[in-house]
Amino acid sequence: MSLSKHKYIPSHYFPEQLMSEILKRLPVKDILSCGAVQKSWYSLIRTPLFISLHSNYQKLTSHINPKYLLFHNFDTHELTLRFDDPQCEEYCNHAFDLGSASAWYAQSNGLICLSLMFDSEHHYNPNIALLNPLAHKFKMLPHSPLSIFTFLETEWKALAFGFLPEVNDYVVVHIVKPKSTAAPYFDPYSPDDSYEQALHTVEIGVYSLNSNSWKKICQDKVFVDFMSTNRSVFVNGTAFWVGFNTDVSYQLVMYFDTKTNILGKIKVPNWIALHERQLCNPLILPFGQSIAYFVEVEDFDAEEDDEDYKSPHLDIWVLKDDMIDEFSWEKKMSVSISEDVWAQVLGVRNNGDPILGKLNSLITYDLDTHEPNDFVDRLTPYSYDEDTPFFFISPFVETLRLLDTDRHN
Repeated sequence: MSLSKHKYIPSHYFPEQLMSEILKRLPVKDILSCGAVQKSWYSLIRTPLFISLHSNYQKLTSHINPKYLLFHNFDTHELTLRFDDPQCEEYCNHAFDLGSASAWYAQSNGLICLSLMFDSEHHYNPNIALLNPLAHKFKMLPHSPLSIFTFLETEWKALAFGFLPEVNDYVVVHIVKPKSTAAPYFDPYSPDDSYEQALHTVEIGVYSLNSNSWKKICQDKVFVDFMSTNRSVFVNGTAFWVGFNTDVSYQLVMYFDTKTNILGKIKVPNWIALHERQLCNPLILPFGQSIAYFVEVEDFDAEEDDEDYKSPHLDIWVLKDDMIDEFSWEKKMSVSISEDVWAQVLGVRNNGDPILGKLNSLITYDLDTHEPNDFVDRLTPYSYDEDTPFFFISPFVETLRLLDTDRHN
């Protein structure tokens, strides 16, 4: 049979199922480039089915995929994605304008959550948004049911953002501790304990990206005076924050379990609780399927020439879930800090090694050997005038999520 009798099929035509199998293996940047080739590919990569297919493939092949680190510059709000390897070369970058340097920020599984809710200089702004920096997609969330509580009506508030791999969903947790005067239905002169209960009642809103909706929860007997709002951690379906109780002057870790909808607290390691006067810049970060508590310890009461003087050092404690409702801490590492190293942890690598600043470079501490290693040269991590970090570093996973939304930045 002559080849001329065959129907001509363009070389760029592939059945949609075959095209999906090919495209799901590509990095997000390459998928977006393919979407510019023809309209059918453009439409295909924006379907929820393909986005889920790509996400599932990335999870199955995570052990062989390139590892990334996201550098968030607090000054310029530039997001720079670098390979998590000894060269740490730049992969791509993206800048966005928040209108404020004090915007709240969290990232999980390729999406970033942003809010000006804690920025008192810009009045009260209850908006919460999601950003996919690789896909250049932006989504404004419906207002939280707790957005009615302004600065004047709250004792404290907290936000957290994370990914639930079991259901392929992203969630935002919004917690508000209202002032008692903001709840007029509680009678301070009532003979029962309703007023006392009001002093320790919090309201919790949980947003689901899959349903694009919030649910509201109320919980009593929450005894925490203050919640640190500058950073939260979301691991294995649970959100974590650093909290404080001023009456006994100790820190604690607050957590909200999205599976049980329970807000609870965990005591920080006993050694830290007994030496709270020595604490500087406590920080919690993800550590595998748990969290790590980083703290700089310095003996302020001893002089350097004293016999019992200990140089500043960084302690790393890892939270262990020993049994149901039981937590304990294991000291993972304690390293001495030299004069040219800033003790503040700037982030962690994908393998859990902490990243610190050293003059015009970054170093990491090996969790097995406890030895420092040079990581990135010619990168100034701190402002010499203010002694504050320029950026925060966290592991990053590519995703196409939000690509199917119609909202653009």
